[in-house]
Amino acid sequence: MLTVMYGLLSLVLVLGGGIVVYDARSYTEAQRARAPRLSRAYLGSGVLLVLVGVTGLLWIASGRSVWTLSAVLVVAAALPSLVQHLLHRRLGLDRSPLENRIRSTSGRTSSDSE
Repeated sequence: MLTVMYGLLSLVLVLGGGIVVYDARSYTEAQRARAPRLSRAYLGSGVLLVLVGVTGLLWIASGRSVWTLSAVLVVAAALPSLVQHLLHRRLGLDRSPLENRIRSTSGRTSSDSE
């Protein structure tokens, strides 16, 4: 059962990493120029998330212990959130451009409409 749970977590990390990479590319050139290291770190954390997720899936498929994998998955999952928080603080943003685009498409323009 634990193997299935970590397998699903690895799959979620692969998908989430893809979303982070897409989100990192949605910032404008001006925003990326204002915080070049953090924007590259955010993109890199998404790529790292995909790599850790794929490695986790391969680790589980090869029959290795999930206990070693568990710490790596948890730390890797937290990294993009931390980097995005620092990036938004540096840029003075409340939310990412991707979230703004999703909110405008769905007709929800403010946090109050939740």
